[in-house]
Amino acid sequence: MNSDNSLPDDNTKRMLVDIESTDRLTSDSIDKFSRKPALLKGYLDASIGHTFSELMFRLTHEIYTEKKASNLWHKIVKHRKNLKKKLNRDMGMLVSALDYLSNISGDISSPKIMGDLRIEAAAAMATRDALTGLYLHGVLDFMLEQMVAEHSRYNKSLSLLMLDIDDFKQVNDAYGHQFGDEILQKLGRIIKKTIRDADFPVRYGGEEFVIVFPDTAIDSAAEMAERLRMEVNRYFSENGPKITVSIGVSSIRDPDVITASELIRQADDVMYKVKGSGKNSVGKMLGSSD
Repeated sequence: MNSDNSLPDDNTKRMLVDIESTDRLTSDSIDKFSRKPALLKGYLDASIGHTFSELMFRLTHEIYTEKKASNLWHKIVKHRKNLKKKLNRDMGMLVSALDYLSNISGDISSPKIMGDLRIEAAAAMATRDALTGLYLHGVLDFMLEQMVAEHSRYNKSLSLLMLDIDDFKQVNDAYGHQFGDEILQKLGRIIKKTIRDADFPVRYGGEEFVIVFPDTAIDSAAEMAERLRMEVNRYFSENGPKITVSIGVSSIRDPDVITASELIRQADDVMYKVKGSGKNSVGKMLGSSD
């Protein structure tokens, strides 16, 4: 059996940790992925946010669907090998990608060659909320339809929570908007610290947040939501003022929830019922269970 297709060896794991610890993905590290399938698999499996679409964006600053990005990636790897044979030197993934996309497939008419730092900055601006570091609403719109379709196709559970900070307007009125922004920043950090690597956290808008839980039944998602609620209570009881959150949880395993928009609407409805019955609590769709 080819060792590249087996579980990552210790050296591969160290390379992956090194890449992830810098919190930056560069054309150099993408080259490493293209040469070592085990490393690429480790990266793609590490988080739902680690996708071929992201790899292609950071190479070319062009946006592709995940299916097309995956197909292009494998064609570019093959093209890179052909270039190496023809030119007797390795041109690297960035040059190979731009050559393939502009001169062979025709996907790019005006290649955008950007330095790694500029690509990283552009990618962050395109996908992350500057205040909280969580994904933007638009990224959720793009990802959730695909996630719902995939989980439905394979009969897997997919759950989602909608979270809203209780009485946030009163906090802003009492302490000012700058203080309110600090609360949002702290909540973003709490969310990232509390959830799993595979979960998908989003700043939905204002003081509302969404977290998507892949391969997770609603009861398990509700337990994680309760853990998050308690962590918010604990943190702000020690670092005032008192801040609480109301959370609604939904799941596509319910027969009435088959689209991304319905998954969000159900969680939103439950969240507002929680707010109407006293706030600072977690609710889930009626009739839903593991």
